[in-house]
Amino acid sequence: MEAQAFIRKRIDKLRKTMIHLGMGAVILEKPENVMYFTGFNPVLNSMPVFFIMEQDSEPILLVHCLRMNHAREESCIKRIETYGMWGDVPSLAKEPGEAIRLLLGKCQGHLGLETEYISFVRYKNILQKIKPEGIQSISFILDHHKLVKDPYEISRIRRSAELVDVGVKTTIDFLGQGYSEAEACTEGQYAMRKLWHKKFRDSEVCGYGTSEGGMIDSLHVWCLSGGHIAYGCDCPKHYYPKEGDLTLPMAWAKTDGYHAENERTIIIGHLDGFKQHAYDSMLRAREAVFKILKPGTLFKDLYFAAAKVYSDAGFEKILPGRVGHGVGCSAHEFPSLDSKNEIPLAPGMVISVEPGLMDKAWGGVRHSDTVLITESGYEKLTRLEAGKIILSRHP
Repeated sequence: MEAQAFIRKRIDKLRKTMIHLGMGAVILEKPENVMYFTGFNPVLNSMPVFFIMEQDSEPILLVHCLRMNHAREESCIKRIETYGMWGDVPSLAKEPGEAIRLLLGKCQGHLGLETEYISFVRYKNILQKIKPEGIQSISFILDHHKLVKDPYEISRIRRSAELVDVGVKTTIDFLGQGYSEAEACTEGQYAMRKLWHKKFRDSEVCGYGTSEGGMIDSLHVWCLSGGHIAYGCDCPKHYYPKEGDLTLPMAWAKTDGYHAENERTIIIGHLDGFKQHAYDSMLRAREAVFKILKPGTLFKDLYFAAAKVYSDAGFEKILPGRVGHGVGCSAHEFPSLDSKNEIPLAPGMVISVEPGLMDKAWGGVRHSDTVLITESGYEKLTRLEAGKIILSRHP
């Protein structure tokens, strides 16, 4: 499924927003947003990439000279300009601010910037160079633009969901054979890579880099046990889960820039009464969320459905801050499934459903699924068994 036609629709929608809000131009730098409007992910962002568009002009992809050949091959944007210096590649200017000035001149109207992302130094430089009439934050606007996924995005999230299912399932299988957290995660990650090579080898599985690094491989598996679960996210240890433990294998993947996640809490042998109560409550909280998961339901209602189950079960002092989040170009994309979010669900949204409990004293319980909202309800894109999962530990 080609991305170009869908990217054109995204650009057209952004242009209409600019006209409606009186923005003469927008400049985007956040890697996920640049990818969303261009199809290009440079992987390494030590020399940033920019999406630039005026109301009445075709968009521009501005890249460092080093990224030019890569951008020409993968970008859906026809006009690619360069800054910096590398070999014999022609360049507009040595630094991006001056290149932007040459491309935009003096901005007519307000300028849209990702004020929740852009650095203060870049912000000042752009203002000095192009002197817009004013600045409008476009970060929250873009969050809403990206809420409902198009068919291309959903197709990529499906691929990622298939990969994370294999990652978690394999990790659970190897934990059942007596492997440590770290050993089992290694096998899970290897299984994801083998499936990618077998079925999706033409898709990139790189993530998004920062100003000081890149992410050439986005296939991740990790596992936490006992009180370590309360850390939320950390590296697996060379720890062998033992009788009575709760253990949580997790996997993330990105395919052509789009994310999915899968998490499953497993029981090692037999739990004590308290942990079993927490685990059973988690399953009931999930049921309460899925029961009302359909277009029109408010995000906050999903939170309150799970929170009521936990409060009724006696866990009101350790309620989660949210019970899921958006899924897309980012691992934790807008919006948050929390108690204040009054946005209604709509077909095409993709979210995680993961009402959980965590406490350093005893550990935590959480299953996480990547879920697509459909016209009549929902579809679980991650399809691994999501009930009670019990492993008998081998000596």
